[in-house]
Amino acid sequence: MEGLFKERDRLARSLAGFKHALRGSIVKRGNICGKAVCICKRKKNPIPHGPYDYLTHRSRGGINSVFLNKKKFAIAKDGISQYDKAIDIIYRIA
Repeated sequence: MEGLFKERDRLARSLAGFKHALRGSIVKRGNICGKAVCICKRKKNPIPHGPYDYLTHRSRGGINSVFLNKKKFAIAKDGISQYDKAIDIIYRIA
């Protein structure tokens, strides 16, 4: 039993390394602009602008999306990876 407690404590301490964990997913989505005469607003076969990368996550208020430029994309990708690793550790502790 003592070995299990030591392993649990070691795993719990390792969670401190995940300071930038992000829960969510990266999705690609096209946008429709505000111009009345644009190909994105055609009645037949509209072509949205993009696709652009977004970080999406569910909260109590609904689904939230954040536009990701190149710098934010790299940060979000790393944060999601950290979150996945943290969740794996939490499941091992549990």
